[in-house]
Amino acid sequence: MFDLKQDDNVFNRLTLPLLVLCLLPFTSEARLKPAVPEASHPETVFETVQRGGMSLNEAIESVRRRPNVQRVLSGETKMRNGQEMHHVKYMTKDGTVKTDVIPGRRR
Repeated sequence: MFDLKQDDNVFNRLTLPLLVLCLLPFTSEARLKPAVPEASHPETVFETVQRGGMSLNEAIESVRRRPNVQRVLSGETKMRNGQEMHHVKYMTKDGTVKTDVIPGRRR
């Protein structure tokens, strides 16, 4: 009436794909995120260049989004040769304080 060997073969061919589909929702979000950090995404860089450089708020946010930054301590804009330079001071997760200089708009 039923061919047991044929039924086992169908079951074996469907087992792995069904198992993969069942486990798919449990994959880590970290694996699904793009490998390129958001701040260095080509569209973001292009939009910034198109507007003529970053504002102080954009520079602070770009530093804040870095994975090793625990807290942004301060941000200050200084002029150098007709161009804004944003000095952003931050604390890393290991407790060291660093300052990054990020170019801003030309004036």
